[in-house]
Amino acid sequence: MGATGAAGQNIVEALVGHPWFEISCLAASERSEGKRYRDAVEGAVFFEEMPPDDVMEMTVVDTAKVDPEDFDLAFSALPASVAEGVEARFAEHIPVFSTASAYRYEDDVPVLIPEVNPGHIGLVETQRANRGWKGYIVPGPNCTTIGLVMSLKPIHDAFGVKSVRMVSMQSLSGAGEKGLRADSPYRAMVEMNVYPWIEGEEEKVVKETNKLLGELVDGEVVEAGIDVHATCTRVYVERVHTEVVDVVTERTASLEEIRKVLAEFRAEPQELGLPTNAEWPVLVLEDVDMPQPRLHRESGFMVTLVGRLSEIPHVENGFTYVVTSDNLEKGAGAGAVQNAEFMREKGYL
Repeated sequence: MGATGAAGQNIVEALVGHPWFEISCLAASERSEGKRYRDAVEGAVFFEEMPPDDVMEMTVVDTAKVDPEDFDLAFSALPASVAEGVEARFAEHIPVFSTASAYRYEDDVPVLIPEVNPGHIGLVETQRANRGWKGYIVPGPNCTTIGLVMSLKPIHDAFGVKSVRMVSMQSLSGAGEKGLRADSPYRAMVEMNVYPWIEGEEEKVVKETNKLLGELVDGEVVEAGIDVHATCTRVYVERVHTEVVDVVTERTASLEEIRKVLAEFRAEPQELGLPTNAEWPVLVLEDVDMPQPRLHRESGFMVTLVGRLSEIPHVENGFTYVVTSDNLEKGAGAGAVQNAEFMREKGYL
C-alpha cells in the first residue's frame, strides 16, 4: 500500500527476489488505479535498481478496493493521515508492517527495530485482544530515530544512558517525494542551504527513543526515562541521514569500553540469519573523516556507522560521536521487510 511513493518503492525493491515473500498486489491511491506500475511511478522513480518487468508491468489497484483477506500480510507506506483508517481495516484480518507514524505512539503497538527491542513484539497479543483484530500493526520508527537508537542500544545495555543531545543533518529523501523531485519547491529551498527545522521530527525522536529503549513489563512498555534533546535539520544530500550525538552514561565507562560494546554488538536478528540483516549491525570506523553519507552504502545499506568517537571534555561519562544511517533502507522500506522477517521467525506469521 502506497507503492508509488519513495518509501513504497523502497519496500518493493526490498521484496524483489525475496526468499520468503512474494509481491502479489501493488496498491496506491485512486489516481494510480488501473495503470501499469511502470506508468504510475513515471516521473518520480526512486529505485536504486529497477525491479524486473514482471513487477513493473503489474496493474496498480486502488487501496480502498483491496480485500485484505485475499493476502497473507501487507506492507504500508501510506501517509500518516491516510494510514490510520486503512491500516486498521487490514489489521482486522492480516498483519500490517508500516513505515507510517499513525500507530507508533499507541500503548499496545510495538515500534520495532529487531536488534533493539525484540521483546516488544509481545504487545501484539495485547493489541489483538484490545482491538479484536486477527492481524496486527507493527510500525517501524521514524528514519531519524533509527540511527540514533541503534547506536545507543549497546551503550544503554552496558552502562545505561542518562542523557542524549543529538543534532541531525537529514537527507532530502527523508522528506519523501517532495525532497527527491528535481522540480520540488522544498528541494529548491534546501539547495545550497541547511534548513534548520523539520516539522514534528524532534518530538518523534524523543518519544520513540524512550519507547524503543524501554522494557516490556506486564504487557506494557515502561519507557527508558532518558533525557533526550534533538535538533533536526535538512541538508542537500540525496540519501542517508547523519547525526552528531552526545551521550552521558549512568555508569562509569571508558572510551575503549564504549568502542568495544559498539563494535561487538550483535542481536537476535543476526542469530536468526534474517535475509535482510546486516551481519554486523553497528560498525565503528577509525578514520578521522568518517562516516560520510556519500560513502555509507559501501559498508551496507542496513548498517549503522559510528565514527569520530571521543570523550566530551569536563563531562563525567560524556561521549560524542557521528552516526550515519540509510533512511530509505534501514529507515523505511527494507526495515519494514526486516520486521516482517523477524515476526515470521518468531511465529507471528
